[in-house]
Amino acid sequence: MQYGINLGAWNAVFAVPSAVVDKHLKLAGSAQLKALLWLLRHAGEKADVDDVASAIGLSRLDTMDALQYWVEAGLLSPMEDGYAPAASPSSDSTSISSVEEPNSLSQPVPDSAEEKAESSASPSISQARVGHVPAPSPKPDSREVLRRATECEDIAFLLQETQIRFGRPLSPAEISTLVWLHDYNGLPTGVILMIIEFAQSREKCNMRYIEKMAVNWADEEIDTLEKAERKLAQIHTAQCNWNKICTAFGISSRSPSAREDTYTQRWMQEWSFSIDIIRMAYEQCVNYIGKLDFSYINKVLERWHKANVKTPKDAVAVLNKGKPNQAKKSLGGPVSFDLDAYERMTQVMPGVKKEE
Repeated sequence: MQYGINLGAWNAVFAVPSAVVDKHLKLAGSAQLKALLWLLRHAGEKADVDDVASAIGLSRLDTMDALQYWVEAGLLSPMEDGYAPAASPSSDSTSISSVEEPNSLSQPVPDSAEEKAESSASPSISQARVGHVPAPSPKPDSREVLRRATECEDIAFLLQETQIRFGRPLSPAEISTLVWLHDYNGLPTGVILMIIEFAQSREKCNMRYIEKMAVNWADEEIDTLEKAERKLAQIHTAQCNWNKICTAFGISSRSPSAREDTYTQRWMQEWSFSIDIIRMAYEQCVNYIGKLDFSYINKVLERWHKANVKTPKDAVAVLNKGKPNQAKKSLGGPVSFDLDAYERMTQVMPGVKKEE
């Protein structure tokens, strides 16, 4: 009779470096862990990126990104026919192990988001720096990201909150971008999270959109919660104004071009024209050139602004100035407005409220 111990699934095991758990479990996403575990399970076998991608159910690019994380972390070395354990740990990896026990990414939300925003300056960057200083160096690699996450509570909190809002693990590139926005672009954690929340509200919650918006804010020195709130209020007002213009001009709702946005804010914010007056300028444009032309409308409104037009009646008076006998359209001549014509015009314009 023979005896043995049935270990079931434990009959086949493989080793996992302790550093994976000790140093990378907080930052490595599911894709990174899947790729590494598959390679460890098939140690000694030849496999390329396509083999790994097929086995773990990810795209080739995502798999390459996942494996690059471990290369930058110093645990893998790329070879012609696959990957191998890194020859020796880098000095950066050694220094990480000597860092004081890192703050967990599951740190509770601080009592005051404003206090976090005000104290978010990186220890590696001058505390006296105010505003945006363009980053002279590329985005941090995985080792630098890990170091910053372990020594800066703000960054750890930012990474965890972003991951929660995305509803998925962050890729190494996304993590690197967030640390770069915080450290090198001078944006506090609270401001970055406001940008992410705004991107979600616009259904554009991707890192490319977030990075572009964040860099623009850094250039404008929007580096406090108060400035960020004012900026978001301006964006909301600009969107409302554009929606009114779309209705008045009968164009489909879409995002304005840079020139259209400039005109819209000039007319409604700088010159304080009502939508009724802007609609009258639109009618002038269409009557004279037969099509919508923002530049033409801008010229009409610029003349009215210089004439101190405040109400639709003021605009009618300017149009009829020097034309007492042209209350109606003359043969072969341009259109001249009178009050009756204006009343008829606004009546056929649904969705636009007349102003007294």
